[in-house]
Amino acid sequence: MKLPIQILAILLAIFYSFNAQAVVDPYEAMQVTPAEGIVTSLQHFTITFADLPVVVSNNAVPTLEKGGGATIEGTMRVDADGKTVLVDFDVCSTASGQYFLNLPEGSLTVNGQRLLPLTLRFIIAGGMDEFYSQISIDPAPGEVESLQNFVISFPQFVGDIDYGSKAVLTNTTTGTTVETDMYCVRYNVLVYFPDEMTEPGDYTLTIPAGAVIFYTLDQDIHELTFNYSIAGMQPVLVGDLDGDGWVGIADVTLLIDYILSGDQAPAAADLDGDGRAGISDVTNIIDIILGAA
Repeated sequence: MKLPIQILAILLAIFYSFNAQAVVDPYEAMQVTPAEGIVTSLQHFTITFADLPVVVSNNAVPTLEKGGGATIEGTMRVDADGKTVLVDFDVCSTASGQYFLNLPEGSLTVNGQRLLPLTLRFIIAGGMDEFYSQISIDPAPGEVESLQNFVISFPQFVGDIDYGSKAVLTNTTTGTTVETDMYCVRYNVLVYFPDEMTEPGDYTLTIPAGAVIFYTLDQDIHELTFNYSIAGMQPVLVGDLDGDGWVGIADVTLLIDYILSGDQAPAAADLDGDGRAGISDVTNIIDIILGAA
């Protein structure tokens, strides 16, 4: 018995429709709004896979990760049409930097196919002032118990460390300085000093200008400094450069040595309060000695 031509045509159309739908690659068909690339803000996303049906896992939690910054969790669901995925975050991200929208493995099933983890990449452009304002360091600047390991985080991916560059840690109270190598890992620069610093005083960690390389920036970054203090220090006796508890001829000799060598002098060498060791400090220290005589 022969089927009418109209029924045969309908059956063929259904067959080819199912067959065409089955060969659509959901990864190639995926469309996201806003599109990957440069954007001005990030909060709401829509994702479609051509005309394919989508199911969102009940326990799926999308995340928006900022390079060198925090990661926030959002929600995702399927729109009423059964083909559009809606991803939303409570916070609107506007700070410049690189962002990653992460959808966990199995969170989406497209036309019966369970998808692998998806990561979508975005960039919010910004100026250098905003770049510097987003640099952070652990431990945070301020009063600490000791100093040894530092993790500096940046809003852009760290490309490399300039060959031979060293991080410098200076006890500005005593004038002691140590240096070490730096290592980059994604958005972070790792600094490790072999010896833990526990001596009371004020400290400055210095990263030289141009030491950290960013291929995404059109200029070298300037010198970075981070200030710390370790409590427990005794009050500085102005003029007591050798730390023996009083001001004498030996301190005058040390002060002149600092001036002639150009080395960084301890805080006790700044007798006139101008922030540096100079000839006027020699005059002041001699006055102290003569006055005590």
